[in-house]
Amino acid sequence: MLSMNRDGDGRRADPEIRAEVLRRYNADLVEGFGEISEWARADRERQWVASFTDARCAYYIHQEGHHHLQFWTGPTPSETGAEQIIFVFSVGMGMGSMLPQPSGRFDIVLNVPPGITTHLVSFNVTKESRVWRNGDVTLAYDVKRQEWARGNAPMKLDAHITEESAATFGIMALRVPRKLIPEGKPARIDIVPFNRQPSRRWFKLDVDMFTRPIYKSHIEPALEAVTAGPTPPSVDDWNVYFGDLHVHTGEEHGSGRSCGTGTLEENYGYGRDVAGLDFIGIADHDWQFAGQEDWEGRMAQMDEWDEPGRYVVIPAYEWTSAKYGHRNVYYRGTGWPYFDNNPGPGHNAIGPDSRSPEDLWRSLRECGAKALTIAHHPSTGFFPVDWSYMDEEFDRLVEVYSTWGNSEYLGAPFSGTASDRLPGFGALDALKRGYRLGLMASSDGHDGNPGNAQWSNRQPHIHHRLGSGFIAVLADDLTRGSVWDAMHARRCYATTGTRIVLDFRVNGAIMGSEIEKPADDINLIEADVTGTAPVDRIELVRDGEVICSKPCSGMTETLRVEEGCPEEPCFYYLRVFQTDGEMAWSSPVWVG
Repeated sequence: MLSMNRDGDGRRADPEIRAEVLRRYNADLVEGFGEISEWARADRERQWVASFTDARCAYYIHQEGHHHLQFWTGPTPSETGAEQIIFVFSVGMGMGSMLPQPSGRFDIVLNVPPGITTHLVSFNVTKESRVWRNGDVTLAYDVKRQEWARGNAPMKLDAHITEESAATFGIMALRVPRKLIPEGKPARIDIVPFNRQPSRRWFKLDVDMFTRPIYKSHIEPALEAVTAGPTPPSVDDWNVYFGDLHVHTGEEHGSGRSCGTGTLEENYGYGRDVAGLDFIGIADHDWQFAGQEDWEGRMAQMDEWDEPGRYVVIPAYEWTSAKYGHRNVYYRGTGWPYFDNNPGPGHNAIGPDSRSPEDLWRSLRECGAKALTIAHHPSTGFFPVDWSYMDEEFDRLVEVYSTWGNSEYLGAPFSGTASDRLPGFGALDALKRGYRLGLMASSDGHDGNPGNAQWSNRQPHIHHRLGSGFIAVLADDLTRGSVWDAMHARRCYATTGTRIVLDFRVNGAIMGSEIEKPADDINLIEADVTGTAPVDRIELVRDGEVICSKPCSGMTETLRVEEGCPEEPCFYYLRVFQTDGEMAWSSPVWVG
């Protein structure tokens, strides 16, 4: 352990800890806070400071107005030979309200010398430990304390945080190249909020002498995270990658209007650099395109942003029908055309000449496209999906969750308030029809913050207290082909926007599989769950009915159930509930 000597020699002193970090990581370890330089509308609290340690003074900034925090770090060492500097901070962050708040980001800016600024890295408010990267700069947040409101009762955590729904506190480690900062000098750092509309989301920095994170805190997890390369979680031989495949921008080349926010570049950049997505699909509406030439230009941008091994872009658009429901189209590569549901100006998308899903599938077959079509918010009163249309070649998944809420079944938890729901149109209703659909989630974000979406001024009704959804795929590697193949195989699952790791099998077959009845007529159902907060319960669903509900309390949980095979073919899937309200759904396994 970094803070203790071996062989009973007791606790390490501060200089010994720094020397050990230099030996292990070839980095100078520096206290992130030295003294306040200046601040603008930052709130100081000295009476009672919420933290994970003995913090007695802190500065808070919110994503509104001209809030920003500016401070000097501790002095950096001279002539150590280190290639990196790691600054360590005691921090906290939270939502600031029981009501859903616009998301956004915080930018960390280096001023060396003062007046010459360098953008280092951006981060967002998060409920879980995270790592953000920008070139050779890395920021890691190791969560030590999680707090979340139970029911509708807000939390009062200190004299400043009085109406809170979710907050975390922990160690933040910032790794920067040594060459950016003169030896022997402190660095001046600005933390600047950015949001397109006012938000109560907040960040705080503990600033008093009692905190001393290098000497008094367990900083090793943050140091390990900030110095390690990106390593995805795994399920057996597959890597687990998290993405948001339902993003809307403010581009308006077709009809002269849009429904989202920001440019393509801004959305791709936010998804990669702030939300930390492994893959993304910008699924603008078909009516936002100015014809095939415009679509070809978009595909060129998809290829420019696609970076195998780091950040994958799935070609996508939204086929938009008020009559038959919305389906997003996802291609395995660029080069195929898009197909507009609106054949001409003034076309009434709910009229007798409306194109049907069968018309879309026919067009995809005729051009030889490798494509998936995924229905979303299927039970909303705004845009219900007509489930009488189904094509097993293209309809492989259904979006069970987004910022519209939970679309699993009528009355499901966290159904949201963006729209009334229609009975018989949920994802589970489609499964009960016999459709073999895997489950996925994404944001349907319209705020320019993919992977971290909330409501925007343009679409204030599309919001949810849990925020964005994620699709998680079990893939061989982070490439466009592998991600798409995992989706096609239904080897994927849905979360409400948190990085839960889920392994679900029936008789050894992974989620998404279709298997025969076992010879002994006994089905063995197994699951392994690693949460981002303590798991509250796991529900096993067969043919729409909960056949097992296991109470839980740990961050990692398992489930093992044996039951006799039903006489008729059946399907199983899993629901996971965390104590912080976040959820996950596995894709089903079909038996028989």
